[in-house]
Amino acid sequence: MKAAVMRGEQNIVVEEVPTPEPGPDQVLIKIKYSGLCGSDVHRFQYGMAEPGSIMGHEFCGEIAAVGANVKEWKEGDRVVGGGGANPDGIPRLSSGARYSARTVGFKTPGWGGFAEYAVMDHWRPLPLPDSVSWETAVLTEPCAIAVHAVRRSAFKIGDQVVVMGAGPIGLLTQQVLQAGGASAVYVSEPAPARASAARDLGATEVFDPINTDVVSNIVELSDGLGVPLAFDCAAAKPTLQQGLEMVRRGGQVTVISMAWEDVPLLTVEWIGREVEMKASYGSTPEDWQIVLNLMEQGKVVAGPMIDDLSFIGFEEMQATLTRLMTPQDDIQSVLVP
Repeated sequence: MKAAVMRGEQNIVVEEVPTPEPGPDQVLIKIKYSGLCGSDVHRFQYGMAEPGSIMGHEFCGEIAAVGANVKEWKEGDRVVGGGGANPDGIPRLSSGARYSARTVGFKTPGWGGFAEYAVMDHWRPLPLPDSVSWETAVLTEPCAIAVHAVRRSAFKIGDQVVVMGAGPIGLLTQQVLQAGGASAVYVSEPAPARASAARDLGATEVFDPINTDVVSNIVELSDGLGVPLAFDCAAAKPTLQQGLEMVRRGGQVTVISMAWEDVPLLTVEWIGREVEMKASYGSTPEDWQIVLNLMEQGKVVAGPMIDDLSFIGFEEMQATLTRLMTPQDDIQSVLVP
């Protein structure tokens, strides 16, 4: 089979590799679509994926073969590549008291989705509802990140909220907040295509932080108090400081995206309001189930996030990952194996 294989820092090579065979308790998935995640870009950019590894964890496809002990799956079943409940004794990815998202990479060649096929333990994939399209299904994993962040936050029905950054995670967080009953979702995004996508998805108002004082606008729109909640989905240098300034007394900023460079903070601007910063990382099986329910109800859609220009082939992987190191108008790139 074809696969995009990491062969060093900022070097991904399309190779012919053996098609994996499922073990007794595994399934083989023929991949339909595989999304390119920001964490894949970081591993590519900073050399965090070991040579020989196959990245990709946002994928969907069909069961192509099942192991001898597998009873719950059959060939042709539509699935998303993850979200299953961990059996007892199998730790989560972020286990360990000193887990660091910066220093922990792929340690062995894995079952990644940047290939034509992937093998998974039988409990890992989830069934894809018939009404959910492949284009929407490929967003399941990143949307689980968004659901996890909203569930960890102090969000309540009727809250005014701000989403900083309208990349994939930001746009999915926007949709989850809207589905959860936010009274207003304001979005801060400088890239025109991403800002347009936020508007198309129903953002109350979208601000260009390059040409607009976002903090002042948000405070004015919230009766001079600031909003209860802001979500940092950008990890740009100013966004965390802006978020902490725009929330009200006792408000909260939930940090979803990961900054790989120092982020400046001026505490005197917000410490007097006793605001809170909350970190969110990864997702749980419950989050994936919520996502699939929202997708089935039409409350999370691919819509303007994925169009014909989003899809790439293997031969475009190197150029696309290189471009995404400094994204501009890109929203979501999807590999079609």
